[in-house]
Amino acid sequence: MMKHYNSSILQYLNSFFVAAALLLVSCNDIVDYDEGYIPAELMANSGAPLISAVYDAADTELTTPITEGNVGQMVIITGENLNHLQSVKFNTVSCDMLNVYSCLTRAYVQIPSTLSMEQQNKIELTTDQGTATFDFRVPFPPLTVTALACEFQNAGDSVTVVGSNFNLYGFDSGLSTVMLGTQTLGVGSITATSMKVAIPEGTPDNSQLTFTWQTDGTPYSQTLPFRPTDYLLFSDFSGVSINIDGQVQMAVESDEGIGAQAWLNQKNLHFTGTYGAWAWNTVDLSCNMVDAVGTVENDALDDYVLKMEVLTPTNFPLTDQTGLQFCFNWGDSYAWNPANGLGINTRGQWQTVSLPLAPMATKGIAAPGKWQTLRIVFQPHSNYEADFRLANMRIVKK
Repeated sequence: MMKHYNSSILQYLNSFFVAAALLLVSCNDIVDYDEGYIPAELMANSGAPLISAVYDAADTELTTPITEGNVGQMVIITGENLNHLQSVKFNTVSCDMLNVYSCLTRAYVQIPSTLSMEQQNKIELTTDQGTATFDFRVPFPPLTVTALACEFQNAGDSVTVVGSNFNLYGFDSGLSTVMLGTQTLGVGSITATSMKVAIPEGTPDNSQLTFTWQTDGTPYSQTLPFRPTDYLLFSDFSGVSINIDGQVQMAVESDEGIGAQAWLNQKNLHFTGTYGAWAWNTVDLSCNMVDAVGTVENDALDDYVLKMEVLTPTNFPLTDQTGLQFCFNWGDSYAWNPANGLGINTRGQWQTVSLPLAPMATKGIAAPGKWQTLRIVFQPHSNYEADFRLANMRIVKK
């Protein structure tokens, strides 16, 4: 059967084949290719295997031994009686033997990219003559669970979790879990930077998703909010005083007309229209401060963010040229530069964004039950045709 290798493996194998040619000399003393010649990789072991050192595969001169390596790294194991390998394991996880080459004194292997809950920090190498172990650490890349791409996805749909290294932590095999209360949730479409999680029908608002995993044997957990309606500053906008100044064309709308896959089941602010460069436009949203946020002290504003859901049609991205600014209670305005200048195009889907609270609340946040105003400034830097939606403004801790 033909073996298939990815590009990184092929690069290393090219080096291995060169090294293998050298091994015909270094692994044995046979230089006369007569009928009695035995290839280096077929020579018999004289006893149990012994590991003496490990080197990075690029260190072909074996000058600098290493005591730890990274997942996916190619390494050279040196020692005695290393031929006829049956298995090589790092932290109890087996290497892909299709990518292993060995002779009596060397074995070329790739450190597995699969998480083991048993962080033994050892290599276990087995030949036809026995097993050898060797102390060797493989520090696992940390898992980062950053946020839900949209915190207001509807129950019964799948939410997208963003972060890093999801593909290494076994969420699809039960090594790591996502829980809703005592219920383990199903996952799918796992990549290095995102993971889909199925939310059961009937899941109530203000639920918490709990992620559990282990890194180097240490357990970790993190929770993320699902549809945190208790924190909404304006709820469905009933009882909210809305004052518009300038050319702003803005309406409070429901989800209808956006498309079923983009429904929040919450009201949103829909901005449309064509605007001249540097035109000053404001929308003031005023009502009593909600009491679900808790006490936001002025000296703790850096611990909080203003979150909201944003939706843009495909042809109407938000950029730094859009000129959106936010301000609480007539203090300084915070100029939003979406994605640090890269802009945001949600392509007709809701996306949760977080903005730092402190720069837009220089005059503080009102106490629960006290009147408060959030001003949205819309001042495009050039002639601009707008079509975007904002929803679910809320103040939460980072």
